[in-house]
Amino acid sequence: MGNKVKWGVMGTASIAAGCTIPGMQKAGNCELYAIAGRSLKKAEEFKERFGFEKAYEGYDALLADPEVQAVYIPLPNDIHLEWVVKALDAGKHVLCEKPIALNETELRKMFKAARNNGVYLMEAYAYLHSPFISELKRIISSGEIGEVDYIDTAFLIQDFTSDFRLHKELGGGGIYDVGCYSTTMILNLVDSEIDYIKADAEFYDDNVDHMASVLLKFKNGIRASFHAGMLLGKDSADRYDRLYIHGSKGYIRADYEYNQEGEITYKLTTKPSNYEWNTKELKIEAASNYTLEIEQLGRVVLGVEKPHITEEFSIKNIRLIDRILDKVGYIGSRTEYILDNGLAIPAVGFGSFMSTDKRGEDVIKDAITVGYKYIDTAAFYNNEETIGRALKDYADETGKTVEDLRKDLIICSKVWPTELGREKTLASFEESCRKLGTDYLDIFLIHWPKENPAGSDAGDNQWLEKVRESWRLMEDLYEAGRIKAIGLSNFLPHHIEPLMENARIKPMVDQLELHVGYMQEYALSYVKDKGILPIAWSPLGRGSVLNDPEVSKIAGKYGKTNAQILLRYLLQRGIPVIPKASSKERMLENLNVFDFEIGKEDMSYLSCLPQVGWSGEHPDLPR
Repeated sequence: MGNKVKWGVMGTASIAAGCTIPGMQKAGNCELYAIAGRSLKKAEEFKERFGFEKAYEGYDALLADPEVQAVYIPLPNDIHLEWVVKALDAGKHVLCEKPIALNETELRKMFKAARNNGVYLMEAYAYLHSPFISELKRIISSGEIGEVDYIDTAFLIQDFTSDFRLHKELGGGGIYDVGCYSTTMILNLVDSEIDYIKADAEFYDDNVDHMASVLLKFKNGIRASFHAGMLLGKDSADRYDRLYIHGSKGYIRADYEYNQEGEITYKLTTKPSNYEWNTKELKIEAASNYTLEIEQLGRVVLGVEKPHITEEFSIKNIRLIDRILDKVGYIGSRTEYILDNGLAIPAVGFGSFMSTDKRGEDVIKDAITVGYKYIDTAAFYNNEETIGRALKDYADETGKTVEDLRKDLIICSKVWPTELGREKTLASFEESCRKLGTDYLDIFLIHWPKENPAGSDAGDNQWLEKVRESWRLMEDLYEAGRIKAIGLSNFLPHHIEPLMENARIKPMVDQLELHVGYMQEYALSYVKDKGILPIAWSPLGRGSVLNDPEVSKIAGKYGKTNAQILLRYLLQRGIPVIPKASSKERMLENLNVFDFEIGKEDMSYLSCLPQVGWSGEHPDLPR
């Protein structure tokens, strides 16, 4: 391999023409080799304009060229996954325009493809390659402004009359398009886990966010805020950028445009011991960030460096964006949810409580056959042995091993409150593993916080000490690799708060009774704020909700069953569900809830129904 990388560009987008390709022309280790467009005419125009050696009609033709070593992808956000994976599978290194993915699931698929093919993938945040960013980090680490306690930034651009940014299905919206600059800036400067997120947004008529304001608090005490959106002018070049970093001894202020090159001016203010403020204006020269970005990935391809924008950083950023979008009500439904440790939880799981009473192992085998990837059980359900036999039988019938089957299957079990305390919980865990025929669990939960909410547990903290002992044991099992995710079931905020005071590991999930007519809104908001994934048990709310005539009217409007409406309602609120079923028909019905969307008016109506369908079970009331 020589000292230059042969680049192909997949697409003739304006950001490619106005920013990245001119940056590539200046890059010392870049050879502008090939350009592809949906039309050959457009590709030929770019070839002549920028000096590419070859022009192709269609992106597949470019990927088939063995001379192309690396590709830059500036395609619409919603097709990044398709073309990034195709490029990686073709053995090309990839620089993909931000935001690289619409969610963490897509992102992980991309990086998995990169690893499988032995090539590099990097997200295109050109501004992070600027020497200005390096200088900011140097000033912060030097202690010149003391301990950083607050960061504020903004990126506002023009209002659009016709653009992909106005279409939710294309990955549009201000948070995706420019808010991602603010999130990456903050995450680049703050090395800490997020404690909580406050966010609100203004929406266009078609539910695309127009303007958003976000407040973040990190575990190390730093707070950060940003504003992002599209509201300046109409299809103009108007924009507003700012950056403010405050510390205990001073602050940095810059009216700095993201991706700015040339002379960058900013102010550094410090407060000496005499309390007189000292402000100086500083300048730094920055080459084209796009040139720096291309040269950096070029050095990666040539084996000199590692990617500056890492997989870990991109995942951290998309996870933050996911949480912000969920907070402002933008996300809607997903097919899976990814925990902070990377474990993927299917959005629809199979609830086994009482489902196996009549047909035993066949019910579990049917559930796996029709496509369930998440089986929920508990010691209390008394069916763990049934599930264990079903897994073995299914593996034998399909020519697999149980170990191979488990790679694509999430098994969740729970310890009953009579078995709380370290030794009892360990024994319960080992017994669940024995019955299930495994030596590990994907998810293990504490089923209820209190053994006897009507008795001695009601008025003192005996329950809390037992829960803490069990949690410490579960943390140990998690760290030893015996459990992939630990969490809670039926824990409300006043149960979780004291547990988290001494916990090393935050609960990852909390199963709650959640359904139309019983949404436990305060608890739901709390767990989401804390980054704990809520999972809905009894999502169909028993017969009183399932057979509600008003639900039936809405179901008829969408051509769906009542059950599908109730499940879809929860999914659109960002809540995975674990409905139970005993027949294949009902199992399939519960899975087929991703091909429609409930409208805003109907979602509002379902949210406002009076309490109905409650099981009568509550962690602080007699069971």
